[in-house]
Amino acid sequence: MELELRTVVYAKKVEIRNVPVFACTDCDSYEVLQPVKPDLKECISKLGEQPEKQDVSFGKQNELADLFHEQLLAWPDATDREMEYHMQQAVNERINLLLDIMGYAQKSGDEEWMEITERRLSQLSGFVWQAHFSNAV
Repeated sequence: MELELRTVVYAKKVEIRNVPVFACTDCDSYEVLQPVKPDLKECISKLGEQPEKQDVSFGKQNELADLFHEQLLAWPDATDREMEYHMQQAVNERINLLLDIMGYAQKSGDEEWMEITERRLSQLSGFVWQAHFSNAV
């Protein structure tokens, strides 16, 4: 199975772009990457049962999906081991950036900014490459 970014179509009207999925070329099946599933479900839930026609970037909803998109664009021919390295580097750098942002948000007393940053951090903090990719082969 290979990690790919796919477009998920909801209610035949909404295209949710850049959703990380495992794709099995042998059996033509796809599975959404486990750590992003809750945010994808939340995104779909917010759209409601009768959504208007629209195009949504999942990277704006999920920090991990955003990093996968960036890394797959930057390293399109990377092996699994190389992508693991690049992703771990990117996750660590993003966590450090978000911690800096959290510090500024706290200093300014901006509760909404702190909540948004905390959510973004939580999407990255538990990610371990091997836990999600070792069974995907």
